[in-house]
Amino acid sequence: MNFKYLENFMANVTESLTRVRPLYFVRNLQFVLIFITLAWVTFILVKPYFGQPKVDTSPDGAYSVGKSAPETVVSSKEIYFDDEEKTQQARAKAEQSVPYHFDKDYSILTNVIDLHISEDVEALKEHAASSSSSNYNSLKAAIPRWRNRTNDELKVLLDYPRKDKLKQSIQQYSNIVFSVSCVLKESHPESQNLEKVGGKIHNEGKKESESFLSGENIFPRSELYRNTNIVNKLNSVASENIKGYSPEVLNVIVKIGLYYIFSYPACTYNSESTENARAKARKSVETVKSKISSNQILVRSGEIITPEIHNRIEITNRYASRANLSSIISTLLIQIIFVFIIASFLIKYNHKRLNDVSSNVVVFSMIWMICIFTFIVSQIYYNVDADFMTTYYFTLFIPLGMVCLLISFIYDEKMALAMGFYLSFFIFFASKTNSTSLLLAISTSVVGALYGVKIRKRIDFLKAALLLTIVQMAVSTSGYLFDSRDYWVSNPSGSFINDFFNSNIFRLYLLCIINGFLSAIAMQFLLPIYEYIFNIPTRFKLVELADTGHPLLQELLTKAPSTYTHTFLVAAMSERAARNLGLDWLLTRVGVYYHDIGKIPNAGFFIENQHLIPKLEHIDKNNPSIAAKVVIDHVLDGIEMAKKARLPREVINFIPEHHGTSTMAFFYHKALANLSIKQRRNISKSDFQYPGPIPQSKETAIVMIADSLEAASRSLDEVNPQALDDLIKKIINSKLAENQLDESGLTLGDLEVIKTSFKEVLLSSLHQRPKYPKPEDTKLLETQQKSKAKSKN
Repeated sequence: MNFKYLENFMANVTESLTRVRPLYFVRNLQFVLIFITLAWVTFILVKPYFGQPKVDTSPDGAYSVGKSAPETVVSSKEIYFDDEEKTQQARAKAEQSVPYHFDKDYSILTNVIDLHISEDVEALKEHAASSSSSNYNSLKAAIPRWRNRTNDELKVLLDYPRKDKLKQSIQQYSNIVFSVSCVLKESHPESQNLEKVGGKIHNEGKKESESFLSGENIFPRSELYRNTNIVNKLNSVASENIKGYSPEVLNVIVKIGLYYIFSYPACTYNSESTENARAKARKSVETVKSKISSNQILVRSGEIITPEIHNRIEITNRYASRANLSSIISTLLIQIIFVFIIASFLIKYNHKRLNDVSSNVVVFSMIWMICIFTFIVSQIYYNVDADFMTTYYFTLFIPLGMVCLLISFIYDEKMALAMGFYLSFFIFFASKTNSTSLLLAISTSVVGALYGVKIRKRIDFLKAALLLTIVQMAVSTSGYLFDSRDYWVSNPSGSFINDFFNSNIFRLYLLCIINGFLSAIAMQFLLPIYEYIFNIPTRFKLVELADTGHPLLQELLTKAPSTYTHTFLVAAMSERAARNLGLDWLLTRVGVYYHDIGKIPNAGFFIENQHLIPKLEHIDKNNPSIAAKVVIDHVLDGIEMAKKARLPREVINFIPEHHGTSTMAFFYHKALANLSIKQRRNISKSDFQYPGPIPQSKETAIVMIADSLEAASRSLDEVNPQALDDLIKKIINSKLAENQLDESGLTLGDLEVIKTSFKEVLLSSLHQRPKYPKPEDTKLLETQQKSKAKSKN
């Protein structure tokens, strides 16, 4: 099989994906990818809300009332509808709770009852003063309203000495009964409901125009004598409020007072006002909304269709015929908000992170992967015949941990957190807004994001799987407690082992274990694919490139050995500085390893290799322009060699950026010195400058300084801290003067750390070694020692 053709094809693909493109191109690509993502996610989330098949509910249809349902009918979406039946029930309840309205005329009390009591008591007084006071018939004739009183009662009244007090007590009692009750002339047509809701009294001729009476205090006048409860209550009113009388006198006062109340009922039922109040109560009741849950079974196959079931099926038919734009709009709005928040977060923490094509393709491809997988899972999880919802949570079927681990490992935890939160809310909506699924998704995202960046060895994948499993178990357990789900089997068999393996908790935890370990395994499977296609400089990739057995490094060692030695000293200096600044030291080291591979084709031209290559080079070193071109070509050749070797773009960046656009001062000065003033006008300084760009990161800026410092340090007559300090300052100042560090992000504080780091490495590498003695001198000393020993003997 011809793998060379495949390698060349993949190299072209990688080159196309990782090529540096204009920022406007990347931004346009991002807009396209975001649009595709929003459209795809919206389709997944709203698809269950559309396509609800209509069911024939007509009288002759298969789903008419009384027939057996031929198939199971399930609602595809959550529907809130106006429930007419419940609305009517609520309105009827509100109407029945309205108190009945009555009109009470207080003028009857003041103008009739009180007046008659006064007249009758005055007649009693006149009769008592006459000689015929014991003639009860004449008394009844004088007071016709008392004609039904018994002789014993009349005797009590005649014998009571204080007639004025008696009159006041009868009036007082009548006033109290009149105020605390509403006595009707005739029975109320709805007496039973009246006892429940009571009555609203419109008082005519009283300051308090309205009052409320309970139903037990509203009764027809006939109840004054035959209703035991009312009689007892009215008697207690007298005993509590009328004091200073014997029971016989108090009893007569009650009977006479009730007589006037009976004779002149002051309350009338106001049907018009009552109906108006009821109508107002009916109107005040809002339409009751009922809910048909998503995935709710409306009727099962073979089940008899009742009027209630028939009504719900008709409602789903009605909603199925509507284009539910609200679902699409709401889903889009929520997504746009999340995209805006995530974009703001990413721009704030590192605006250059997604400024290339490959990073965008990597991130969005993972999002699409989860979206497709979630869509497939939802079709199975929410299937009518499936019973997953009773045991598992939706998120446990989604490998979200894999994506967060992968993004965190490739980029960093901030990028993984941003993507994880977006996908968490996507899964939340796909899970029919299940709160435990949301908590599972968020916790999985956080754990994957924070731990993915820490993966260094193969054992770390196992640790990641265990950590994801433990967190998912904990959250799932809390979800079970919150939802009051059953951990154990419904019907224990008596065998603990059998019950355990059949229990919900075993199945739940088993799925947590599967999800955690499959996420870690899937990450290991996808990682080399992404590394290969997108040439991503992951830690594992960089460790492979740091192997000195790499063909390019071996070729550098063979053809340019001194450059190879120079490379490793620059790598030591750069790595120390990167570590001390908390930068990507491994990328820095690998970048240095390959920064001078462009010298391989013309290794003998460069001064560090000339003493090892005795043959004459076919280059005119005395021609500054040609020499400068050869030096510039080592940058361009290095880039081409790195691309052919499929080195990551981040590593390739060290080749041009470690020189930036600095000037080759030696050749430029020599060109100016060898020409007349007139000829100098034809010399362009740009011909003696490296093509650039200037360092775009702190790592490449460190290597720029270290590369120049290592070469310059060889010219020092004496290596000591002060000499190194002066040399480092001189080189840094020269780079600053040429504006080579302007876009690197290095600060003055960073430069101080770099100075210290470089000096530590150079002092340990360039220290003076002691001069070792010759073997002949050592042997001579041994001979002299032996001679002295013999002479002593």
